[in-house]
Amino acid sequence: MNSLYTAAHNRCRGIFFLHGAGFASWVPHIPLVQQRLALSHENLGLALLAAAVGVVAAMPLAARCSNRFGSNTVVKFSGVLFFPALVIPLFMASLPTLAIALFVMGFCAAMMDIAMNANGVSLERARDKSILSGLHGFWSLGGFCGAGFATLWFTLPLSKSLHLPISAIILLAAHWYLQRGLLSDLVKPADHHKDIAHQTIQTGNKAIPNGERPIIWLLLPFGICAFVGQFGEGVITDWVTVLMIETHDSTASIAAAGFALYSAAMAITRLSGDWLVMRLGRAPVLIASCGLATTGYLIIALSPHYLLSWLGCFITGTGLAVILPLLISTAAASTGKSGGTVVATIAATGYTALMAGPPVIGAVAERYGLINAFLLTSGFLSLIIPVYLTSMRQRLKTVRNS
Repeated sequence: MNSLYTAAHNRCRGIFFLHGAGFASWVPHIPLVQQRLALSHENLGLALLAAAVGVVAAMPLAARCSNRFGSNTVVKFSGVLFFPALVIPLFMASLPTLAIALFVMGFCAAMMDIAMNANGVSLERARDKSILSGLHGFWSLGGFCGAGFATLWFTLPLSKSLHLPISAIILLAAHWYLQRGLLSDLVKPADHHKDIAHQTIQTGNKAIPNGERPIIWLLLPFGICAFVGQFGEGVITDWVTVLMIETHDSTASIAAAGFALYSAAMAITRLSGDWLVMRLGRAPVLIASCGLATTGYLIIALSPHYLLSWLGCFITGTGLAVILPLLISTAAASTGKSGGTVVATIAATGYTALMAGPPVIGAVAERYGLINAFLLTSGFLSLIIPVYLTSMRQRLKTVRNS
């Protein structure tokens, strides 16, 4: 059984890697699409909002399909759709058609994302150890490799329009191979979690059984923090390359390198995230992450040179890295609900922010400038701390750091 779990764990790592690589392969093309279609910041934001709508539309369907057919099955078919969907926006000739293409991309990306996270939760329970941060580390490692490959491609005298189609073909072939070894949700988890749904959560001086509280109230503070963290992640993903090109006259390759550093920091921190949680505890890791993310955004917004922007990207990546996997893992452990239910409930706020953040910031940037929009995001990230202090402190302390 251990060999089965190990093999499934490695395949799941690979799936996370491919999803991250695919997403990062698309990001460097955003300013190029904006320039080709002559879109303003606000119009680009509206197009990106369509991707957010696609994510929201996929949320309930992804959860139901994962719980009914198995998360591994949903990963299989959603991946077959996601990687080709990355290429479609490149060939759109107008804002409406671009919005439709981004809607399809967001829908397929969310289906695969929720399913692979649900599979990770099932695997975490089966292995009886914290692994979700490490899985997200492989997503970020994939993002680093995808952005790095794009940087290399853009530097060489090659057609930029061929980069994404070739990347998508490679990623699709790798996905088809890896998805066959994912763990089935029908495999029973370790006995330690058998009665987890009957554990209690301390709220002040009163212990309330999990089963007696509506799932939405149990997960609400996690969802709020996920919204804040993913808002910051979505903004830097879609706008940092635009900001560097606009404020520092950077080339596309220099801007892509900044995003690659951000992805590298995410990968390094997430790969060590499970160790950090076990060593330091969930609460200190969450607070430190919030502080680093806020600081990194300030550096990006106020830097007079692209080298300092690179530093800000790295610090921001370090801060944002473990927020989402820490929240998902803690929520799953404290409620005992199925992976699809937990991931989809948190994702309904967190992943919506990931896609909705860019268009909101696009509208702000159109009126007040992109630098001020980044400063606003920095302040918004600091809201994680009061949410933690008012509603999550006890929860993070009582859930064990396995």
